[in-house]
Amino acid sequence: MPGGKVSKRPIPVLIGDLLVKSDLISLGQLADALPISQKTGLPVGRVLVSSGFITEDRLHSALMAQSLIRDKLLNVEYAVLALRKTGEKDINLDDALREVGWRSEYFEFTNKLGQLLVEAELVNTDQLEDALQTCFNTGLPLGRILVLKGVMNDMTAYAALTAQQLIRQGKITRQQAMEALAVSAQKNTSLEESLALHGHYQVQQNNAVRLGELLVLAELVSEIDLLTAVERGIVDELPIGQVLTQAKLISYSTLVDALKVQELVCARVLNPLEAAEVLKLTKARGIAIPQAVSEVTKRTQTEKSRGLTMLELLKMVRLIPDTDMEMVLQQSSRTGTPVENILLTTGLIDSATLQVALRCHQLMSDGYLTHEQAIFALHHYVWSKEDFQLIMEKLGWVSPQR
Repeated sequence: MPGGKVSKRPIPVLIGDLLVKSDLISLGQLADALPISQKTGLPVGRVLVSSGFITEDRLHSALMAQSLIRDKLLNVEYAVLALRKTGEKDINLDDALREVGWRSEYFEFTNKLGQLLVEAELVNTDQLEDALQTCFNTGLPLGRILVLKGVMNDMTAYAALTAQQLIRQGKITRQQAMEALAVSAQKNTSLEESLALHGHYQVQQNNAVRLGELLVLAELVSEIDLLTAVERGIVDELPIGQVLTQAKLISYSTLVDALKVQELVCARVLNPLEAAEVLKLTKARGIAIPQAVSEVTKRTQTEKSRGLTMLELLKMVRLIPDTDMEMVLQQSSRTGTPVENILLTTGLIDSATLQVALRCHQLMSDGYLTHEQAIFALHHYVWSKEDFQLIMEKLGWVSPQR
């Protein structure tokens, strides 16, 4: 019984040929539809439906099968067998594929992920059906589709993928996953943090950083591309770095450098934000990791000795671009207007984020936080939008109540 990905290169198959081979239409019906398709510019499948040669449901099944063939998840022989079943028994493609003894890790994973999201009440059945159709027609992962359609944010989608992975590894139950996902979506926290609140899982140490997160912090991979890679990696049981290089999102040399920098974080030579700066320097200037580490640590020591200004704190969290930073400083110097007022009136920062940034800066100035902790706390707020006092408590850092 075949399973997983089809290893051989699939032969490109046209939808019309697939329908004829599956006995869902006759060769004569295809011959009638092709000239109309060429003349009107309509897809041949749409012409076949309009002509009454095939139903919408059976065309949809054929398009899904064609997509699975294109993505090397199904071979033509099994597609034809399954599509014949859809015509003979009037069943959908999922049931037909099961009847002919076919299974795919990707297909099963995607359907199970969708079921988990529905059970956790993060999507409704209509949203899931629409996303699954897009997913199988385009070959894009379900999580990415849901984010692109605005059904959920990337953090919730990432939490759902993590939940599915932990279920497969036997580390949590499906019920625990559902409860944690609901909390994660409501409070915009990571799945691990939500599980930890219920005592189901141990959150990773603060000084640890995942490879994907490091690449995002270094601005070498976008969050949406990371989400896609994580889903592919779980399905194919491949390391995230291998998925990213195969998709040509990063080069092999970047992967090697990222893994080396990640080791420096684990060894507590660098914190995650410093590691991201090191990785960014190696790519931007083509310098070796030791030189980048030296520059970043020297800069850190200098900042420690004199303390960070408010604007520098915002810059370290990448809230204010360099060009805007210069504009704010010049305007403040020229007009005497406080920097905070300029940031608000120009729309460079919202009031809530500014208040948290001011709080972080004050705690750093008063000695309650190191500058690394202030940066990390502010970065955590920007990412999660959680209550700042709750963030401090979760991180185990003491701060005076306001």
